[in-house]
Amino acid sequence: MVEKDSAYLMLKGAPARAHTGSQVRAPEIVEHIPNVDHRYGDGRAEILGIAVLDAQGDPVHLLQPSQRVTVRISVRAHAGIPRPIVGFMMRNHLGIDFSGTNTAREGYDLPAMTPDDVYTVDFHLEMPELYPASFSFSPAIADGTLLGYTMCDWIDNAIALQMGHSPGEIYGFLRLPCRVEVNARLAARLASQPRESHVG
Repeated sequence: MVEKDSAYLMLKGAPARAHTGSQVRAPEIVEHIPNVDHRYGDGRAEILGIAVLDAQGDPVHLLQPSQRVTVRISVRAHAGIPRPIVGFMMRNHLGIDFSGTNTAREGYDLPAMTPDDVYTVDFHLEMPELYPASFSFSPAIADGTLLGYTMCDWIDNAIALQMGHSPGEIYGFLRLPCRVEVNARLAARLASQPRESHVG
């Protein structure tokens, strides 16, 4: 599927953009990076900032199970970026890549960037019920497709947040959303069986 998507994007080309002669500047820009463990990329674009926000747009200080959050990432181009991809990787307290996404994975084609363009991308998600531990977010901007891209800027563990306790106990890494029902045929068979009566 990734190969098909990438081939399609290569044939389709970058999303069209009206050339007005002025730079694109996002209305809301995050310009704070709480932490930089390691940073790499070719420097043609840079991460300006990252924030994890709650439903009211306020910074999150403690992640809660099933909480709706927005991961906001602002980027600036220093050169032409024909196919920008913005995303993040989420890591657990052991430094293991736990989950992540990006604009290409979500089917959102960003317009090509010219030097000094500033984009802000919001990822709206619902946190799963995870075990209580520290999780970090590593933002990135790349140029290309899911199959082939060049990393422009990646920041390891730019922001780390603690996951709060779930109301129920979590076995393993996360609680899977689940609905339980008895198979209809089994339920009918149980209903047809005579019940034992106890005489006291």
